[in-house]
Amino acid sequence: MVLYSGGQFYIMNPAQYSQVQKSLPPGSKAFNITLKSYITGSPEVDLNLTLRGLYDRFVIVLGSPDVQECKTNPNLYPGSCQFRTAAVTEISALVSSIFSMNYYLLAKSKGYDNASAKEYAYEQTQLRHDVAYLSFWTKFEIGRGALGNEKVLTVLLIGPAEGAKCNCVYIPRKGLLVIEGTTDETLRAEIVLIENIIGFRWPEGKNPEIVSATG
Repeated sequence: MVLYSGGQFYIMNPAQYSQVQKSLPPGSKAFNITLKSYITGSPEVDLNLTLRGLYDRFVIVLGSPDVQECKTNPNLYPGSCQFRTAAVTEISALVSSIFSMNYYLLAKSKGYDNASAKEYAYEQTQLRHDVAYLSFWTKFEIGRGALGNEKVLTVLLIGPAEGAKCNCVYIPRKGLLVIEGTTDETLRAEIVLIENIIGFRWPEGKNPEIVSATG
């Protein structure tokens, strides 16, 4: 369960939410999100295995080609451009940050000094980062395993524009993470939940104010 209230996100279970539900200020929103995994059976373990692995490259599938309308004709987009943009920005920054750290550690293991390791990590992240839309070809590539495998991390956003059926985060196999929400605002909340589960911490000054009710 992800609760947005007072400008902050809170992560809690249903019992915790029921305790505070009646005292929430106006404008608060709760997102009930289901986690599914098909690697070890533990969503927490599988999220860490998938997102924190060392890959050759990563691809963020922004959604259907309709998402491009947010840049030119936002009124034609069948959802919320504001929240889809926020979701895309945050998941891209999250994966880039983890990817960069992995290549920084790789450089350090090869004897690079701190400055050179940071430069190497930045360059590798820029070279190995791709974006795509959910076209027929992208679906084909995911289906045959060319995207979303042990070498190519692929993160797929499915929202109202793509006909989302659930509010869920699932990992069909290592290297493929699907974030599905019936609203674009839910997609944003799901990314917050992912950050909390994997224990991700943003650099100082970039924290999106995620709070865990369990401390």
